[in-house]
Amino acid sequence: MTLSENLDCTLQHSLPSLSHFSEFIDFNWIEESLHQTGKASIRRRKLPAEHVVWLVIGLALFRNQPIGYVVEQLKLVFGTTEYCVPSAVVQARQRLGSEPLNALFSLLSQAWFEESQQQYSNFHGLSVCAVDGVVWSMPYTDENFAHFGSSKGKTADAPYPQVRATCLVNTATHEIIDAQIGSMDQGELTLASQLSPCSHSITLFDRAYFSADFLIGWQKRAEESHWLMRAKDNLRYEIVERNSQHDFHIRMPISTRAKKLNPALGDYWEARLIEVEQAGKIRRYITSLIDSKRYPLLALAKLYAQRWEIEMCYQEIKSNLQEGKHLRSKQPALIYQELWGVFIAYNILRRQMKYMAQRAKVSPLRMSFHITSIAILNLLKFDSLASAGNLPKHLESLMEKSKRYVLPKKRSRNYPRVVKGKPQKYPKKCQSIS
Repeated sequence: MTLSENLDCTLQHSLPSLSHFSEFIDFNWIEESLHQTGKASIRRRKLPAEHVVWLVIGLALFRNQPIGYVVEQLKLVFGTTEYCVPSAVVQARQRLGSEPLNALFSLLSQAWFEESQQQYSNFHGLSVCAVDGVVWSMPYTDENFAHFGSSKGKTADAPYPQVRATCLVNTATHEIIDAQIGSMDQGELTLASQLSPCSHSITLFDRAYFSADFLIGWQKRAEESHWLMRAKDNLRYEIVERNSQHDFHIRMPISTRAKKLNPALGDYWEARLIEVEQAGKIRRYITSLIDSKRYPLLALAKLYAQRWEIEMCYQEIKSNLQEGKHLRSKQPALIYQELWGVFIAYNILRRQMKYMAQRAKVSPLRMSFHITSIAILNLLKFDSLASAGNLPKHLESLMEKSKRYVLPKKRSRNYPRVVKGKPQKYPKKCQSIS
């Protein structure tokens, strides 16, 4: 009997609650990620490596629960007793490290994106993605502060450690395709340069990512990997060809500093510049999609609005999945491990919502993340052990109720950017009018 068969047999007979998760992730993928990183358990431990992987994912799914409760809830401990002292759990997480979670995330995200790409290639055959950065706070420890640092203010640094991540997100489903995690000393552009672009896709960036070296490299690292962003006001360019009154094929000079860092860049690079009137203002966009007939300028300008979906993705993770709480780990290695677990847990929920949206015949973005995630997690938390094998039936029942979790169509709203008033140290004294 193979290791995989032995593990499946053990899980079926000893860990009915853990077997719930087999509906979401194939246990063979967990084994593969452990073997890739050399973290597979050889000794028979109460908390073997494959169970610690589920523990880390469970910590993200049940953020408001203490770690001991998650261990007990998922029936993760081998042996006669279900109790495991907290120090043993921390030691098990330290033995595992972050590499297996990183490898598992890569396996899952690529496989699931290929599935979504076939279903949601929604812009002239290109999948629409977005890239942006996000910051998490964490408990203050000397180790965390020394490794990650904190954000820099005008007058002082933040008094608590923070970690930065840059993610590549599918705007049609909110699934995270790739991610890079680093300290606060690493900028978003540095982390984004380590992401793997998707083939046959267009990626939406904000203006902070405008860099000849970065954007040229983004196109070269995958087949038909394109980009779109707002053009800077001080953009230097010369027109190569005029497609229409507001549509230009341009070339731009590459700075001396950029050529010094990468001599292969040359002196110029080319792109397409379009101008569109929106809300009474002229908006300019720059893109690698040169063909003006195949990709009309109005369609490109409308497409850029989808960049906001990555902000909604981060809001769902931080406000709903993590319930507005900071990360819980107190060691840098465990911070990386915890974040990979958060990304995996979020993708698990988003993938199930995608299937529910298909059943309800709506966009996955119409599914309420808050209510739907509660319904999915309740299946995992409150299914009795006697009915563990009935989870597929319960999931099917949830799928049949998919329309209950559909949000109404978004209203057309406009929130102009304004400067907030500076908070005062003392309250204002109001004089009554009489």
